Amino acid sequence: MRDINYGFPAIAHRYKVLQGDPEEINESKLVDLSRLLIAIYGVGYIQHPRLTSLVEKNSITHRDFLDGKTEADAFINKQYVKLHQSTLRKVDVLANIVERAADGSLKTNSSRKDMYGNYLTAFIELIKENPIISAVVGVISFVSAVAGIIALFVK
Repeated sequence: MRDINYGFPAIAHRYKVLQGDPEEINESKLVDLSRLLIAIYGVGYIQHPRLTSLVEKNSITHRDFLDGKTEADAFINKQYVKLHQSTLRKVDVLANIVERAADGSLKTNSSRKDMYGNYLTAFIELIKENPIISAVVGVISFVSAVAGIIALFVK
């Protein structure tokens, strides 16, 4: 969504061509989903084409979803309903991907090491993310502390 060929600048340009006055959106309010997913999951999180690959890996419905070449062909053939349906499907797909990334259920090719770095960091993140593991570690820490205090008084 960052360049003039596709994305917010292209959308604003198209709207101007159609005699519209596009709303200016502050750059700080724009989110580049592609870069955000790379930041979360690492550069190799999914193979190219990324959107299509994420759809397939996550079993997201892709009915009416057209790739770039097929969309261009549909435009040339004046199949505007088909283009509209593809746009609607892509919005739905993007929303689905964002929801899954937010709740941690997005399937990618990334390992925990890709996402968190070394294994110690991954372990700490795993503890933070999982309430059961967090509780177990907390109980073990508490019992160890109590045992240490008792050992001091027994001597």
